[in-house]
Amino acid sequence: MGLKVPSMSSFPKYLEKLKDAFYALPSVTPRSAEKMAVDFVRLPREKRSEILKDISAASTEIKVCRICGNYSNEEVCEICSDSSRDSGVVCVVEEPFDVYAVEDAGFNGKYHILGGRIDPLNKISPSDLRINSLMKRLSSGKIKEIILATNLNRKGIATARYIFNEIKREFPEIAVTQPAHGLSEGTEIVYVNPHTLKEAFEDRKEFG
Repeated sequence: MGLKVPSMSSFPKYLEKLKDAFYALPSVTPRSAEKMAVDFVRLPREKRSEILKDISAASTEIKVCRICGNYSNEEVCEICSDSSRDSGVVCVVEEPFDVYAVEDAGFNGKYHILGGRIDPLNKISPSDLRINSLMKRLSSGKIKEIILATNLNRKGIATARYIFNEIKREFPEIAVTQPAHGLSEGTEIVYVNPHTLKEAFEDRKEFG
């Protein structure tokens, strides 16, 4: 059942529907959904058609990489298929947009996207994340180091700790590290400037 924006005005029927569609996005508030709907309608008809065409194409063409979980045009993303990258080092992040931030910092290994973080209050358990697929990747014996780069808030830290314990129980020989100085508690990877993140990755330390 779709989300509906709390009624704030007597919008025409299809503007209400458009507003509800924008409100379905997790980060959009009722007020911003209302504004986005109005802004969309204000665009020239040709521009609206172009946007709708792009949305339709994205909904059918964008795939999820079967190896790392990143968004991709193909079954395997460009990063996973790039043989010039260090496949022995895998950076674990929460969401695809975290990959873009780490890429800007110059990281040259591979990635594993969890698809979120452990959050019991919202009924998100380890089985809801891509932790099992990470463990399968580790069983290949090709990965020598895992960098746990989840966000440094309570849920992100708890998720990293859970993964650390799972790895050390099954694969004690694999090094598990985390980005070092410059990242304080509460930090979200996507908001760290590239220079600071680059230093944090270069000077990464053993997890713990």
